[in-house]
Amino acid sequence: MIDASRLDLLSPADDAFHAAGEDPWFFESSWWSFYVPERDLGAWIYHWVRPNQSTQGGGCWLYDGTTHSHLEVPYYACYQNMPADDALDLRDITFASGVSMETVEPLQRYRLRFTDRDLIAFDLDFDGTMPPWTVADGHFDQMMHVTGELVLHGETLVVDSIAMRDRSWSPRRERWKDGHIGYCSAGTRDVAFLVNSAAGMRGETSDRVRAGFVLRDDRRAAVVDGTRVLERNPEHGYLERITVEVDDDAGRRLRAHGEARSRMAMPIPGVHGVCWTTLVHWSIDGVDAWGDDQDAWPIHGWSAFRRAPRAEDIR
Repeated sequence: MIDASRLDLLSPADDAFHAAGEDPWFFESSWWSFYVPERDLGAWIYHWVRPNQSTQGGGCWLYDGTTHSHLEVPYYACYQNMPADDALDLRDITFASGVSMETVEPLQRYRLRFTDRDLIAFDLDFDGTMPPWTVADGHFDQMMHVTGELVLHGETLVVDSIAMRDRSWSPRRERWKDGHIGYCSAGTRDVAFLVNSAAGMRGETSDRVRAGFVLRDDRRAAVVDGTRVLERNPEHGYLERITVEVDDDAGRRLRAHGEARSRMAMPIPGVHGVCWTTLVHWSIDGVDAWGDDQDAWPIHGWSAFRRAPRAEDIR
């Protein structure tokens, strides 16, 4: 596979915790996603550690098409101030949430397990469909084939999906001041994309893509330009339809259109913000795929965007 990613920046050691230095806000995160498309079910497994504050947080949550409130989704457990100590090893760990994660093959294969009373249980295998994508030290993304079993409120569901995971390690303060960001990905083993975009705070419907990749014809290349165009629900502001159009540095153009199937207004763990995380059914240049979109805002930004039309109505 011809690849523009800086794979020389990574090694098996990047499955472990990184040196935190002295910054009290050094933050290390581990995010995994999976889907059960026939049930419009999306899932996050997300944890963070601030080693210089000896704290950790995160957990697991699943959302479907019945609600957009994290208070009403099928399962939501997210912790914000649990103890962490120097003995933790990210390659074989049970987080304070109860989620266990084991590295089976470095940078390639992992096993995640979790049980919470009779509410939820899963045993999942995550196997990389591509090498991690990274362009700078401190972050990588990797598309995974997720297989296994999920038991949700007593019902057993088979998990078999292509979904993203990522890792980040750098200083990250809890206060998030300005701007909102977009992140979306989808794919199969043969065709996939990831885009990161940035926009202002007025509910813009067209964001400029600033980074990402395109995988097609066994070649993965960096995105050089593009747009992420949203159609928002007029009553609630969340995503209903999305179009991504990007050019990569191999001279190719990719166009993907997505229809939202479910979503959750998610308080962002460890940061004062909200993320609309959405399960999306995609057509990528005619190829059927599933993936997600993340529309992340500081709380005050989302509030201002949604309150502005109401203020006009009052006047």
